[in-house]
Amino acid sequence: MKKLLISSLLITTGLLASCDRTSAPTIPAATTGTVNGVRIVNDTTYQVGFTPLNNTDIVTNGKLDSATVKTISAGTATARVCGQVQVQDTITAAISLDSTGSMDSNDPTALRRDAAKRFITRMSSQDRAAVLSFDGGTRPNANLGVSYLWQDFTSDKTLLNTGVDNATFAGGGTPLYGAIVDGSTIVKASGGTNGSLLILTDGEDNAYVNQYQQAIDTARANGTKVYAIGLDAQNNLDFSALEDIAATTGGLFQKANDAAALDGFFDRMYNAFRAQGCVELVFTQKPAAGTEVTGTLNIVISAADRKPATVEVPFAFTVR
Repeated sequence: MKKLLISSLLITTGLLASCDRTSAPTIPAATTGTVNGVRIVNDTTYQVGFTPLNNTDIVTNGKLDSATVKTISAGTATARVCGQVQVQDTITAAISLDSTGSMDSNDPTALRRDAAKRFITRMSSQDRAAVLSFDGGTRPNANLGVSYLWQDFTSDKTLLNTGVDNATFAGGGTPLYGAIVDGSTIVKASGGTNGSLLILTDGEDNAYVNQYQQAIDTARANGTKVYAIGLDAQNNLDFSALEDIAATTGGLFQKANDAAALDGFFDRMYNAFRAQGCVELVFTQKPAAGTEVTGTLNIVISAADRKPATVEVPFAFTVR
């Protein structure tokens, strides 16, 4: 009888242990992720926005446990998590597209059109966007300074895509700072929460330079985060002022060296709007100003009912 009881206990214990083993999470918290842009804090400190992904799906319940620099092309730096993933259930974004004359040579086949439409394709039915263009030759709307509003805020993707088609032309100078004022103004007027401005330019401001501080003040007063993509196809532009506007307003900056890369840049901006955490790099040995630094980060991610995962993601930015 005792032998039978002991055998039963051993079998039961073995079954429980087996159940414990099979119930351990096997699906990883994330399989990859995207670095969505840079925010310059000071001379040695650079923050990047990071979105964890499972294949192509955004991980909205992910927790960033740690971050380290795996590789870096110049200098040395440490990394740490500077903010957990913040999720926006509803996106309110103005998309402002540079329609200046230089776009004829820097984006001759209007790849920015497809990139902007990719952003629109990913929008949910609750998201709203507006589409503007800016240049020095097009008469702006009556309530705007330099921009033309092709489509006011809507969730209708057909209307938004038509707005993008109309906004992707080329002519006139670059009133960049005035365009930021306009974009922030209509975001505020929309009444949406967590309003953002996604602006693409291929040049430095050459028409409204005196509105630099106004662009910052307006965006901050309106609570608009400025996310900027600078297209530098000739590798001869100084985007430091635009970087500062993005950083000061809580947004991000990305530099594209080729119009063919814009699709991925707009895609990553959508990730930033939907769900994003923060990783901070601090240089312990900083390379010379103007150096384009590339590398990879190892980021450890956990999530409820998932196995912690380490993902390796590339980053790139120009040192100031």
